[in-house]
Amino acid sequence: MFPDNFSVLVIGDQGTGMFEFCCYLGASYLKAGERVVFVNTSTPPDSVRRQMTEFGINAFDFELEDKLVMVDCYTRGQVHMTDITIRVRDINNLEEVIQRVTEGIIKVGGAPVKVIFHSVTPLHVEHEDEIMQEFMEALSSMVKISGSMTCSVHRGALSDDQIAGLSSSADGVLEMKVDESFKRFVRIRKLKGTRISPKWVPFEFERDEAVDGTSLIWKGSR
Repeated sequence: MFPDNFSVLVIGDQGTGMFEFCCYLGASYLKAGERVVFVNTSTPPDSVRRQMTEFGINAFDFELEDKLVMVDCYTRGQVHMTDITIRVRDINNLEEVIQRVTEGIIKVGGAPVKVIFHSVTPLHVEHEDEIMQEFMEALSSMVKISGSMTCSVHRGALSDDQIAGLSSSADGVLEMKVDESFKRFVRIRKLKGTRISPKWVPFEFERDEAVDGTSLIWKGSR
């Protein structure tokens, strides 16, 4: 969906469907034969697996084949973890986060790989803007050597200046919103090297028998 050696920031409020979009993106990459590292800070790995099932993918099968690796930044405490899941012990240790993402990339076989990071919001809440800017630049530079990265961030949890700082280091920016009728919209605000028309386009996740699961359906331009 996005170019190789590229970084994309997905911005949206709660309820816009960013989690579903990230899982849809991962499922689409896997269906296309790509390798995926899914970093989850806001949900447990099983939530990602269940959502990918809705998009017609059995995530566990791909994990067993080392085509998909979950990097779990969400789970806390002493819990049983399977060998197929990479766990970040301290989400506030940004160096460890980068190390575990690197482990995931190596585990799936290296380049080319698609890294999906949902979301960077919990990290930004705990760290100063300058530190997060350095972290995002370091993570993006590392990932783009091996493939591409898509990160999500919640608009309501951060200031406009913080969002702008994250956007400035991304090659592409995609925005999601809901209107007063709870209809969902998406637009591409920036895509490096490509001329775009940043119009809001309605979208929804609907059952699609052709793909044996739920799909992201574009409704047409607004």
